[in-house]
Amino acid sequence: MAEPRAKRMEVVLTLAVRHEDEAAKKLSQFRDQLAQEELQLADLRDYAAQYLHAQAELREGVSAHELINYSSFINRVNEACRDQEAKVERYKTIFGSLQQQWRAKHQKRKSIEDLITRLKQEDNLLLDKRLQKELDELSSQQLQRLADSGG
Repeated sequence: MAEPRAKRMEVVLTLAVRHEDEAAKKLSQFRDQLAQEELQLADLRDYAAQYLHAQAELREGVSAHELINYSSFINRVNEACRDQEAKVERYKTIFGSLQQQWRAKHQKRKSIEDLITRLKQEDNLLLDKRLQKELDELSSQQLQRLADSGG
């Protein structure tokens, strides 16, 4: 007898599980990377805030040249913050895309599992029907033999 359809679909399920796992791993790694980038942004913002606070305290007794240098430095830190914010937003977009890819692979795996379940049920139903038919034929043959033997 040929291999049941459900059994043949197990190979497809194995591949789907592998693809889903790979997508989940990629998503997890990127989530960690996004968290690092967000942490770096928070650190940059804290750094800028500390320097702004320090600049406010140093207004007296500081030359104009030092204040200009200080302001220039804070502007560069703020620019770094804006660059990091843009990077975080790009990472969030990529993360959303990876999340969508994982969802699609997850749904595909679930669909294959559901199909295998239905195929197993259909295969079992076919086997039950064959068994019932064989039992009916055996019963019929037995009745025929009893009738032929006269008894």
